[in-house]
Amino acid sequence: MRPIAPDVYEVCAADGTSVARVDRRAARILPWPPRRVRWSALLTGPQQSVTGPVGTWYAWLLYVVTAPIWFLFALCVMVYSLFDGTADDCNFWSPARTRWCTAGAGTLLDYRRLSKNYRYVAPSLDNRVAYALAVLRSWDQEG
Repeated sequence: MRPIAPDVYEVCAADGTSVARVDRRAARILPWPPRRVRWSALLTGPQQSVTGPVGTWYAWLLYVVTAPIWFLFALCVMVYSLFDGTADDCNFWSPARTRWCTAGAGTLLDYRRLSKNYRYVAPSLDNRVAYALAVLRSWDQEG
């Protein structure tokens, strides 16, 4: 796997031939309409396109609707930690489930943050591409 451009990677075989091109489309709020982070891979061999938006629509809806409550909770925890003397790290994660799908084959690779594992449908997607998608998704989560 090697970077070609910002958020664009090329997955190569052991002999150096290109297996797939992986793109990460960044999220945005404005201009309207907002959009989620989306991972896509274009396989060079059997011309197959795999896409995986981050988070489900209903998880993002719940996240946005309850955001004011989480903000107040975080503010209360911060004030409490000032009096208590502890530096608690309050992380409120956004929805993260990522399902890589393709037309006709359904879900090929599925990531869930709560269980922290990937479910892989072996014959439908090249092992090297699945591994590259998992690694890039994990790197994206850390940064």
